[in-house]
Amino acid sequence: MIKLHDFKVTNNLRTINDSDLRFLNLSGRKSYYTQGIYGQDSIVAVVDTGVSQHSELRGRLLNGKSFVNYTPRTFDDNGHGTHVAGTIAGGNVGIAPRANILPVKVLDGDGNGTLENLIAGLEWINQYNATNNSKVSAVNMSLSVDSDLSEEEKTSFHMAVKTLVDNNVAVIVSAGNTGEDEIRYPAAFDEVICVGAVDITQKRAMFSTMGDHVDVCQVGVDVVSAWYKGGYAVMSGTSMSTPIVSGVGALLASKYKAAFNEYISEDYLWKSIKLNTKDLGIKGADREYGTGFSTLQPLELKIQMANKSSYIRINGEVYRLGKEVNIVDGDFWLPGAVFGNATGAFIEFSEKESLEFSY
Repeated sequence: MIKLHDFKVTNNLRTINDSDLRFLNLSGRKSYYTQGIYGQDSIVAVVDTGVSQHSELRGRLLNGKSFVNYTPRTFDDNGHGTHVAGTIAGGNVGIAPRANILPVKVLDGDGNGTLENLIAGLEWINQYNATNNSKVSAVNMSLSVDSDLSEEEKTSFHMAVKTLVDNNVAVIVSAGNTGEDEIRYPAAFDEVICVGAVDITQKRAMFSTMGDHVDVCQVGVDVVSAWYKGGYAVMSGTSMSTPIVSGVGALLASKYKAAFNEYISEDYLWKSIKLNTKDLGIKGADREYGTGFSTLQPLELKIQMANKSSYIRINGEVYRLGKEVNIVDGDFWLPGAVFGNATGAFIEFSEKESLEFSY
């Protein structure tokens, strides 16, 4: 039996604001937006509970396929799949807001499904690529199977994943929410990109499953995204950190297509994701964070502003400062919240008048 990782809906929202989405900017997404790269010409298959129509995905939800026995439609009757898709490609809540989503429904309204249907869904994605002019660049699987698969089941599952990768489709999967150091599938397959979860301070989430198979990590705590009944929901889990990395993959695929007019290879996409990380935890790759925090944020920043202006341009994006800023001999004060939102930097604020530092 396939099942969703345990996940938690902590809040439902009708509207959202910039502060709700601060975690998204840690991905460095805006550094690609300033280059005109928004995920256009990329497709991410969401293998999940289906994806419902939502304003965040308007015009970019492709005709997918259902592999559950009670409906041929790919609507979401659980909420999980729509939340995942919104994080990947939502117009406001997504990393790649012009990417297309291909829904592949393999789980029912309770979040359960069979390995047979999951494998059939993965095989269908290969058929989709073979019969369409457009190509799926990545598959997002925010689900897992316990390690007690039979050898025959594990081999069949592994072969379905490996075939996708051999056909230049990156497979991006969640590590799991057990909080233990353990093996789960497909996370433990060598060919996948396995994603762990951290909070907004980039500390490992207590629920994030650990192991040598963890490749990278991203924010998976209090993630705001689209809700299948309309509006938005706040959810936590490695199911939520994984689509952020899939969105990063969509941006990388989009930029590659724009630069070379051809689809990105799985190997290049895999290496690009693992190279574009910020090291966390012990130096180098480790069992909690993998190679580190997945981000496209460049180290080089270009800041443009004029004296007495209440606006500033950072890496091409314009931000309102709230009040005019005086420039004296090249020095000026920049609000920390503006800088953090623009660059994806995490800035820790303190109400104390002073802090003790060791040098």
